[in-house]
Amino acid sequence: MISIVLPVYNGEKYLKYSIESILNQTYKDIELIIVNDCSTDNTSHIIDEYRKKDSRITIVNNTTNQKLPKSLNIGFSHCKGEYYTWTSDDNIMLPSAMEKLLYDIQKKGADLAFSRCETINSDGKIIGRTELYNDLNELYCNNIVLASFLYKKEVHDELNGYDVNKFLVEDYDFWLRAYRKFKFYFEPEILYQIRFHSQNLGVTRLEQVKLCKIELLKENLSYINDERIIDSIYREISNCYFQASNSYYGKILNKKDRNSITKERGKDFIKKILGR
Repeated sequence: MISIVLPVYNGEKYLKYSIESILNQTYKDIELIIVNDCSTDNTSHIIDEYRKKDSRITIVNNTTNQKLPKSLNIGFSHCKGEYYTWTSDDNIMLPSAMEKLLYDIQKKGADLAFSRCETINSDGKIIGRTELYNDLNELYCNNIVLASFLYKKEVHDELNGYDVNKFLVEDYDFWLRAYRKFKFYFEPEILYQIRFHSQNLGVTRLEQVKLCKIELLKENLSYINDERIIDSIYREISNCYFQASNSYYGKILNKKDRNSITKERGKDFIKKILGR
C-alpha cells in the first residue's frame, strides 16, 4: 500500500483537482490521509463529500492550526502503507505517478524516487517543465526533489518525520537528511503538475523562504567534504542573500552593490561572513 498525505488549509479553490488526481491513480492500492488544518472556507465540505464516495480516504481534523510540517507528521502517524508520499491541495498527480515511482524504487533498488514535473498556471495551462538532473549532488544546493516523490516508510521512521522547526523548508530539510543515509533515484518522466498562483507560499513568503534556505544550507556545510560542492553551496547562499533584497541580509549591501556584484565576489562575501 502507498500512503498519501494531503495537508490542506483553506484550499477550496483547487482541492477537488488534487483529490481526484490521487483517487484516479492507475495504482489502486492507496490510502489518502487528508489533514484539515483548521480551514475556514469550504474545504471541510469538499473533503467530507469525497470521503462518502471513496473508503480509501481518512480525514484528520486538527483542533488548532499546526502549519505544514506538523500537519505532515500528524498525517503520517495515521498511515498504514509501506510507502509514503504527500501532495499539496493545489497540485496534480498525473495518473501513472504512483505506479511509476513504485516501480522505480523496486526495480532500481532505491529508497526514494522522484520525478520531473511540469508547471501550470492558475487555469491549468502548462507554462514550463523542471530540469533533467544528471548529478544528484545538486540537491546540496537546490531542492531538486520538488513535489513528485515516493519513499519507503523506513525513511520516514529513520528521520523521525519532518522537522517542525523548519517551516517553509521542511521538505528540503527532509531530503537533505535522507540523502545522507538513503539511495535516491531520479525518474526523467514528467509525473506531476505544480501549480503557480498568487497564493503560493513561495510567492507570498518569497523573502522568508530565501532566508530559511540560507540557514539550512549553512547548517549542511558541515556535512560536505567535497570542495566543488562547498563552492556551489556558497554561490547559492550568495544568490539567496541578494534575492532576499528587502531582508536584513540584503540590506548589508546597498542596491548598487547588489546589482553589480558578481557571483564569485558574492561567494567571497559569504565566506567572509561565515568565517570560512
